[in-house]
Amino acid sequence: MEIELIMSKDFKAEKKEGTVLFCDIRNFTNLFEAEDPMEAVKFANSVLAELGQVVEELGGTVDRFTGDGFLAHFGIKNESSHHVLDACNAAINMRDVLKQINNQRYYKVQSVVSTGTSIHTGTVAYGEIKTAHINQRTVLGDVVNTAARIESLTKYFSVDILLSEQSYQHVKEEFQLQEMPLKELQGKQREVTTYWLLPMN
Repeated sequence: MEIELIMSKDFKAEKKEGTVLFCDIRNFTNLFEAEDPMEAVKFANSVLAELGQVVEELGGTVDRFTGDGFLAHFGIKNESSHHVLDACNAAINMRDVLKQINNQRYYKVQSVVSTGTSIHTGTVAYGEIKTAHINQRTVLGDVVNTAARIESLTKYFSVDILLSEQSYQHVKEEFQLQEMPLKELQGKQREVTTYWLLPMN
């Protein structure tokens, strides 16, 4: 779920240190390929909105929804010295909310929903993109793209939440994490180490 945006000549940005969180609904296309498209809208307004609300409750900002997930960030719009901790707690709370959502879906005989979430920390460009009809503040940069690629590893490793090495160093004493095998990220020249935020947290 990599995000690419074209910046206009009016783009004005500043560098910010923060933490990016990607959340992606797995097999979203398969969930709705035979459904009325309005069902996807209802899904977004329930599942994605509930998960996004968890982010906001912990001081994060939902940057944008992507249809099958969302990009959020901590410590960038709302400055914080504990943005990595907040992002991890948000991911844990999202895990709990998803269990509640799936309990409800089970009783309605609906498909169980699973997600992949990545957390990565670093310096981003945070600024404004303008067109004649759009005025949007967003985050851009390698940290955002790397977070998206780490999210894709959650499916490879069959886990739900992965932290980058940079995020791990900030919270390794706060949570129980499992180091995953080295794995190359798409577009990157070297292998990276990621860490599973374990379910017992």
